[in-house]
Amino acid sequence: MRHVIRRLVAVAAAALTVSMLAAPAAGAASPSWSHRDLRICGPGTADTAACLSVVRQFYENGQAYHAQTPGDLKSVAKAAASVSYTATNIRAAYGITTVGDPSRVIAIVDAYDDPAAFTNLTTYRGTMGLPAINSCSLNALTALTSTAGTPCFAKVNQTGGTSYPRADSGWANEIDLDLQAASAVCPMCSILLLEASTASFANLGTAVTTASNTKHVLAISNSYGSTGDASGASYPQWDNAAKKGLAVTASTGDNGYGASFPASGTYVLAVGGTNLQVDANGVRSSETAWAGAGSGCSTYNAAPSWQAIPGSPCGTMKAIADVSADADPSSGLQVYTTYSGKTGWYVFGGTSLSSPLTGALYAMQGGYGGSTGLLAGAYAWAPTTPHYDVTSGSNGTCAIAVLCTAGPGWDGPTGLGSIQIAPVVQTLTAITVSPSSASVAVGATQQFTATAYDQYGAAMATQPAFTWTVSGVGSIDSGSGLYSAGTTTGTATVTAASGSVSGTASVTVTAVPDFSLAVNPSSQTIRRGGTATYTVTVTGSGGFTGSVTLSVSGAPGGAKVTITPNPTTSTATVTVATRTNTSVKTYSLTITGVSGGLTRTASASLTVTK
Repeated sequence: MRHVIRRLVAVAAAALTVSMLAAPAAGAASPSWSHRDLRICGPGTADTAACLSVVRQFYENGQAYHAQTPGDLKSVAKAAASVSYTATNIRAAYGITTVGDPSRVIAIVDAYDDPAAFTNLTTYRGTMGLPAINSCSLNALTALTSTAGTPCFAKVNQTGGTSYPRADSGWANEIDLDLQAASAVCPMCSILLLEASTASFANLGTAVTTASNTKHVLAISNSYGSTGDASGASYPQWDNAAKKGLAVTASTGDNGYGASFPASGTYVLAVGGTNLQVDANGVRSSETAWAGAGSGCSTYNAAPSWQAIPGSPCGTMKAIADVSADADPSSGLQVYTTYSGKTGWYVFGGTSLSSPLTGALYAMQGGYGGSTGLLAGAYAWAPTTPHYDVTSGSNGTCAIAVLCTAGPGWDGPTGLGSIQIAPVVQTLTAITVSPSSASVAVGATQQFTATAYDQYGAAMATQPAFTWTVSGVGSIDSGSGLYSAGTTTGTATVTAASGSVSGTASVTVTAVPDFSLAVNPSSQTIRRGGTATYTVTVTGSGGFTGSVTLSVSGAPGGAKVTITPNPTTSTATVTVATRTNTSVKTYSLTITGVSGGLTRTASASLTVTK
């Protein structure tokens, strides 16, 4: 391992590929440089994938230019308004210092055969100063340990055999890009290449299942996608692999705003794309959303529980993307491959680049849940996950801006953000109060709670103490958030604050529908055999609209009690007709009114004399 680190340090001293155009010879005319970004594969369908790599073809005086060395690419970079990155540049830009070990395996799933995959990978790694890699069998790969001195490369078909499918030049470029991008991020990781018989999701899914059943595989990269969305229920292999605890990454697409599969799969990590720029020291100076990166809402596939986007524009459906990495061909990766019949060095981008970059990082870090894993705890959405928040750039126009325009926190083109290895301190940026609005009756209470979110839109791992205040009617406990409406109707604003950050909720205090009874006169005196008459008045409050049924208790025995009308909504007459033999004394009358669940009473007295 020591000699590997020394070797990587030595390579790190190499000049960036953004160097100036070499000066032409005296008197020679400067060549005219241009470029075109060309798709490697044709479009996919709902059931068939297209690879998502894009080559930046340079032209010298109108003729296609094929670089024979990485240095040749340097010579055209600035003149063609482009930059390209070596393995060392990518590692420096993203702050990657660890190198993995041979027992950590990233699986690359692609379609068709790349006969030169291992030869081209060996050339790339040797030229880039990366550790050597051995060609080995699948059995040898599964027997590796972390102390093995050299990483292992195994190539198999979709079921793990060595009878390979037919070759395809476009997919061969894709395979070379994927293998070399993964090597750039994790030079000591072993690599398992699985070649599906065709680009159908049925065959690619079989390869994904084979990868998920292979010992030591920690991540599976899928640099391809459908045209339009597809159902994970029809092709469950990607979700099933992720459920095993593997980091299943998939490119979001190169057509701008719009969803594609398998990136839209519920448990798949959809990897969007960025334009990566570095300073003179090779350190990332900026990263913006790439215009070609896919994004949007899945039509078919539900959001996983860990995709906690506050106020998600996709509701209960999967939101795309989750994370992102370099994908713009104008900041692409230098790749050794055969293109247009010419073998040499080319610049490749597309979200085909961002998926293996991200997948290899997860493999290097130990996959999901490892003590040093990038996804410790809850996939890409753990609160302490380090991501570089990409806040500018767009991939098109859409009805809900966050789905196609980068901004603080989660957004469609870049998800939570791009790769960032340095530990990130959570910064409190927002507080939400729940419920956001409440209707509280006079005299009642309402419990409010608050949640603090960090700069990535994730709930803080450790919630701060909140100070509660209220303006308007009512009062609130400053420590607990328990609101008391009091006796006055009106509106109020409840605020939870921590430092200078606060969140609010609105309160409407409403009156409770009620009624009261009044009796007039409150007392009467009559002789035995006489009749006493009382007027009962029903008074409603708080919008009371019901009717009241009255009854009288406490009248003299044998007396005839009449209530007219009954039930009533305003006034009623109560008569108490005594008998000639009614006992002489004072009687306490109770008039009771009932309306629904409400019961109210009033009192009066009746004195009977001889």
